Amino acid sequence: MRFTNKICVMMAMVLMLAVGCSKAETTGEVKTLNAQAVQDVVAQSKGKVVVLNFWATWCPPCRAEIPELVELRKKFSDDDLMMIGVSVDPDVADVKEFMSKDAQFNYPIYFADSDVGSFFKLESIPRTLVFDTKGKKVFDKSGSFPGSMFEAFINKLLKDR
Repeated sequence: MRFTNKICVMMAMVLMLAVGCSKAETTGEVKTLNAQAVQDVVAQSKGKVVVLNFWATWCPPCRAEIPELVELRKKFSDDDLMMIGVSVDPDVADVKEFMSKDAQFNYPIYFADSDVGSFFKLESIPRTLVFDTKGKKVFDKSGSFPGSMFEAFINKLLKDR
């Protein structure tokens, strides 16, 4: 019975997280996600393409990429695309300040817990992972990429589903 309760609580948390990862603009609140929670979001998003972007406020290429990602998000419905930004800044306060002054996001932004960097083997940022509609990782690269490249790739993945 105790194991069943844990499963129910975990599923409820994943569902709340997935509901929070909609196209609606972020509110300025930045929740912390551990590696398992990131994996759970991807697993719960089957049927959608998932774009997972690791970034930081102090990273010029990351900051330059944000408008491209915002524009990319506008081109797909919530039924087709789940986009998530995960900040690897040293302090969540830096992310909150950046979000309140410098950037307008139309996708959810989270703060990486201490296990995220090692789990995803983050060595440089920005780093973007793309998962197909079945949850399989199909893209994993560091560096900044044009939104048009991702748009074509996402359209192909959606066509192939």
